[in-house]
Amino acid sequence: MPSQAKKISIDTAAIFVARIASLLLGLVRLKYIAIYLGVETFGIYTFAVYFVAMFSIFFDVGLGQILTRDISADKERTSKYVSSALYLKIILFVATAGIISAATFVSHFNAITNWAVAFSIFITGTTSLSTVFTGAFQAHRKMRLLSVITVATDFSTSVAVIALLILGYGLFGLMIGSAAVTLIMFLATLYLARRSIKAVIGAPSIHLWKYLFKEGYPVAIGALGITLYMYVTSALLKYISGNVAAGYYNAAFKIISILTVIPVSFDLVIYPFFAELFVSEREKLRSVLNSSIRYMLIISIPMAVGTILIADKLIATLYTKEFLPSVPALQLLILSSMISYANYVLYTFLPAINEQRFGMYVTIPTGVAVAVVNYLMIGRFGLLVPASSLVAVEIILFAAAYFYLGKLGYRLSLSRLFVKPFLACLPMAALLVVTRNTSILFQIPAAALVYALSFYFMKGILKEDKEILEKILPTPIRGKVLKYI
Repeated sequence: MPSQAKKISIDTAAIFVARIASLLLGLVRLKYIAIYLGVETFGIYTFAVYFVAMFSIFFDVGLGQILTRDISADKERTSKYVSSALYLKIILFVATAGIISAATFVSHFNAITNWAVAFSIFITGTTSLSTVFTGAFQAHRKMRLLSVITVATDFSTSVAVIALLILGYGLFGLMIGSAAVTLIMFLATLYLARRSIKAVIGAPSIHLWKYLFKEGYPVAIGALGITLYMYVTSALLKYISGNVAAGYYNAAFKIISILTVIPVSFDLVIYPFFAELFVSEREKLRSVLNSSIRYMLIISIPMAVGTILIADKLIATLYTKEFLPSVPALQLLILSSMISYANYVLYTFLPAINEQRFGMYVTIPTGVAVAVVNYLMIGRFGLLVPASSLVAVEIILFAAAYFYLGKLGYRLSLSRLFVKPFLACLPMAALLVVTRNTSILFQIPAAALVYALSFYFMKGILKEDKEILEKILPTPIRGKVLKYI
């Protein structure tokens, strides 16, 4: 049997490789969508996606995290939980579709937007049904299976969407291709759940529904706050400034969304581990929490610094020069991501230790405040308002979780987390400035290498990192690697 550290390493590697593949496929798909739709239609497409995303919490009501947490603690619950959650989500799918349809009707969108919203409802709802099974896979540590599902979904979506765009089907082809792949993957996850984790779909339990609602509603309400500052602001931009402004902002936001594969892939692995440690080995939790946040910051800080310096090249490469007005929004949004990677871990940790209500208490007032500020300021300052708001939100969320977890005994060492990644970015930033006239195909790998070397020579690799590497590296290369650390 593999050790716990080795199991986590293998799981993380499997998910990470899959997510990197998804990231690359997503960027390629994004390029074709931007080219074939143009700024205005791209704005309509992204608005429809984010408009439905405002209601996404009603498709789930916080069931996903509770399902994974509880099955992680007792695998014998799998069929009972999966059955009840699936039936409940079907009911929520129908009810939420009705709510969104009513909101669409009273909003008086044009016909193209209405159709885009309708397809987005189907895609979001069906994806929510699939998460019942993927959440159970996560609890059973079936990360390699999750990786295959992730890559298959993104590859199939990319092929379908790009083919339909090239054939001239435009926005409708994009939505039809995405919807078809989503339905196929739902049926595939249903089949795999029966085969791999022996999940038998039986009758739902009304008692379990009540329990899931009781445990899940704080997560759901917290997610509603996230919706307010993530998606409502995007919708306000369309209402106030039009499709073109929304297209510019959402072009930058889409890049940030794709890059979240990094913290999401890590959280998929670490969440059930947090839940298990909280039950059996609480004394290890603080160390694991600090290490998890540290790993995210080691990635997010140089990514933010580098993106800010080459944002114009990234926009021109991933889209076209027509999208260059997106550059300031991208620079602000990637700055928010620098903190959000740590927040992903913090707000994944909270429900794992049964403190999900705190997320609700923080995100709702923050989300309401941000929505009000955006409503009042977008007309004057445009797409910089929602982008700046996200920077402020991530700082507030981090500070709130830092002080709250400190009171619970999970204190974070800020200097240990932030200082060395920031210092290692200085030579990397200098390189990017000096080589600003070269291709990003040279700049990005060169910057990554300089950052890695700087971090190494600053002794950013700690004792616990060496211990983990000693456990997980194959014997033939273990000694050769460790003697240089």
